[in-house]
Amino acid sequence: MNRARIAALQYFVRPIRDFSEFREQVAGLVHTAADYDADLLVFPEYFTVQLLTLGDIRRPMDEQIRDLSRRVPDYLEVFESLARECGIHIVAGSIATADPSDPDKVYNESYFFAPDGTHETQGKINMTRFEKEAWRVSPRDTLKLFDTPMGRVAITICYDVEFPELCRAAALAGAVILVVPSYTDDRQGFLRVRYCAQARAIENQMFVVHSSTVGSLPMVPAVSLNYGQAAILTPSDFPFARDGILAEGIANQETMVIGEIALDVLRRNRQHGTVRPLRDGRAMKPPRIEEVQLATADGSGVPARPKRPRRRVVIRSLAPEHFAGVSEIAGLIYPDISPWDDEYLQSHLSVFPQGQFVAVEQGSGLVVGVCSGLVIDWDQQPDTSSWNALTAGGHYTNHDPINGSTLFAADVMVRPGFQGQGIGRRLYKRGRFDLARQLGLWRVVAGSRLRGYHRFADTLSAEEYAIEVVNGRRNDPTLSFQLHLGFRVTGVVGGYFGGDPESLGWAAVIEWLNDEVADAGDHERGDPRFVPGV
Repeated sequence: MNRARIAALQYFVRPIRDFSEFREQVAGLVHTAADYDADLLVFPEYFTVQLLTLGDIRRPMDEQIRDLSRRVPDYLEVFESLARECGIHIVAGSIATADPSDPDKVYNESYFFAPDGTHETQGKINMTRFEKEAWRVSPRDTLKLFDTPMGRVAITICYDVEFPELCRAAALAGAVILVVPSYTDDRQGFLRVRYCAQARAIENQMFVVHSSTVGSLPMVPAVSLNYGQAAILTPSDFPFARDGILAEGIANQETMVIGEIALDVLRRNRQHGTVRPLRDGRAMKPPRIEEVQLATADGSGVPARPKRPRRRVVIRSLAPEHFAGVSEIAGLIYPDISPWDDEYLQSHLSVFPQGQFVAVEQGSGLVVGVCSGLVIDWDQQPDTSSWNALTAGGHYTNHDPINGSTLFAADVMVRPGFQGQGIGRRLYKRGRFDLARQLGLWRVVAGSRLRGYHRFADTLSAEEYAIEVVNGRRNDPTLSFQLHLGFRVTGVVGGYFGGDPESLGWAAVIEWLNDEVADAGDHERGDPRFVPGV
């Protein structure tokens, strides 16, 4: 076979009511691939987690994963019949599979179905920390090579593709197609897999088929969100796509990516390509290592490194010429949420110009930070459970300088690349604490986005996580910083931020009291659960 048509899925993980819904979703995709005359269809890693919604999702995730392994017989029956019916090869993603001799021991197994319905398996070899520590999934130790009419195929499940030596071993053993089913819950995780998959295609002169999950299971915290983009990748040489991407989907949308690979072209490229990393790598000997001590600026006559001028950043009141910069920062910080536009920012200026600030780099005029807020009468707010409610949908038109005594800290952001330089601290001082003292306000209140909560959501409630952070046992990128500034936690609310994959919508309600107005009783009140050491 010199040509093969490949289909890679961006599989939408969604809650289901019974197993028949899973069967129908899978069958529809397999039939679609068959209609396009695909020779190989690839499902993503752990797409089977949607079956967890058929069980008790309140239990610890390691127990749920072991229950998932009991679905393997039903899963096999579905794919065996579809492979036979449609006559195509299917890499059926992966599913937790119990060890026959020890049901408590499970593996992350990918099942490869032939057109006659028979199957073989490839287990994941390298476990992520989350799989090892939270799910207690065990690794396999064998890389299998599958002989097919398309040529020799290897499967490296998600994290496995980040190990070059594993994929090079497959290529040296004759693999021409590397299948990478993946399940990633954020953009960083996705990009690690994607970049490594593309590197493997180049350095091994092989085709790489990367499939991903998209969608969400909001009721199952550990797998609540997905970030994915399927792709068919090639070597980067003249016979192939210029960027080494034969086909790719639009990120985070349910779709099927289809492309035709030229196996005869790949074989020729391995022998006669512009560069031949696979062939040249066979003859490469381990390099001789030589340690060299460079001179250092320690008084031995070597001049000290000249000091680079520090970036000078000034805090200014927001003006219309800053709108584009503010919108750009918002897009960088919250890529999945629509950024501030001119309408919103003009509304902020109209209702409360004294409360809107930006940090600007002198010389370039680049907006590198933003801090905005409004004054509200907290007790008269009809709804204090969400950011949208407290900001009138982001327009700040509920600003109440007459009756309000609370400065609501609606937003603060620092441009990536400028973080860690004290800009956030300066914005808080000018736009929060100094402003509250200047206006004679009683306090500053904010919703602290619990950015690190998604990593612990399967083992801790949001309240428990906040208590851990308050007591210094865990670090949260946002809340820990605000606690160091003098804020205290007064409560935790869910549904505060919509569409936020890191906090899962949870925020800590935090408060800073203005000592020029607040009295001792104000400091004594509060929820004792969030007092450090209690």
